[in-house]
Amino acid sequence: MKKTAVYLLLLCIIASFGLTGPAARAEEKAESAGKALRNMVLGWNLGNTFDATGDWILQNTKGKSQDFETAWGNPMTPDGLMSRIKALGFNAVRIPVTWQYHINSHGNIDRAWLKRIRQVVDQALGADLYCIINVHHDTGSDYGWLHASASDYEAHRRQFASIWRQIAKYFKNYPDRLLFEGFNEMLDNNNEWSYPSAEANQYINAYNQLFVDTVRDTGGRNTDRNLVVTTYAAAVTDEALRGFDLPRDSVWDHLIAEVHFYGPVEFTHDWPGTWTGPESVYSPYVEQIVDDAFARIGNYFGKTPLIIGEFGTCNKGNTKERIKWCTSVIAKAKSIGAVCFLWDNGLESSMGLIDRVGKNDPFPEIVSACVEAATK
Repeated sequence: MKKTAVYLLLLCIIASFGLTGPAARAEEKAESAGKALRNMVLGWNLGNTFDATGDWILQNTKGKSQDFETAWGNPMTPDGLMSRIKALGFNAVRIPVTWQYHINSHGNIDRAWLKRIRQVVDQALGADLYCIINVHHDTGSDYGWLHASASDYEAHRRQFASIWRQIAKYFKNYPDRLLFEGFNEMLDNNNEWSYPSAEANQYINAYNQLFVDTVRDTGGRNTDRNLVVTTYAAAVTDEALRGFDLPRDSVWDHLIAEVHFYGPVEFTHDWPGTWTGPESVYSPYVEQIVDDAFARIGNYFGKTPLIIGEFGTCNKGNTKERIKWCTSVIAKAKSIGAVCFLWDNGLESSMGLIDRVGKNDPFPEIVSACVEAATK
């Protein structure tokens, strides 16, 4: 028998036993960050649920996972919610998670908490949604213990790495539609939101690098899982964008950058702005803020895969104006290749949009307008 015939015969035998050659291995590779972003359309945040914080929760409850899940006024996440999110037109969900109340004195995460997070992750993946889990209010101005500073990094980097090592190992064999986000809106020791110092940016980058290295080191499907890394405070100011460096990675095209957008705050919140009081109309001034921000974001990130991990507006009895703002943000994000995730805290008086236990959504017109803007 000629060598060529022998070689072909061997290939047939290998194929029959399911052994994999280079082509098959290529098919098994995790979806790239760029492809994941192209496949995502619009995301939704399960806000004010697993991210609840406050010492009062432990003081006034038994401290079980359900006590935290419902502490900020939302119900236990029902089994059918993720399927409904999918049916409404979303194909991604971000599940913010706070961990600090669920870690014992030895640094181990409570298994009941991990199990409950897994249950909702399973529901999301079962509904054919992309799913992001993160480290959420372990950062921030109220209860956060992680800060972007040299002293904080030295004090807490081992605990931060330990949390991610445990999460990553727990989910290491999950499909690549599960993404990890290193942290939410990390601030410096002064709780500065918009204008980070050089030191603050340096340690935002250090925490992002530590996150990537830690997850990759756990092996399994984490070797090339898509990971999400965030600017200082998830801010879109020049100072935060200029200071952000995409981490080094052992694989190519498996990192996604993240920012949040709530501009201008006098429109999206009930706060006064620098030059104006609270506004409820999508005025030329508000539109200009949106336009300028996304021009800046696009300039800094270029072709880097990017998500707007949170965006949303408070209810001021101005549904039509909120629709104008939301659809404009989505359109601007699409123009730079970014995917948006609506922030929903479950509170109709604030940023709640979707009924979590039924179908009586308080603002179905906002949801449908956002889906239409994202899909057209």
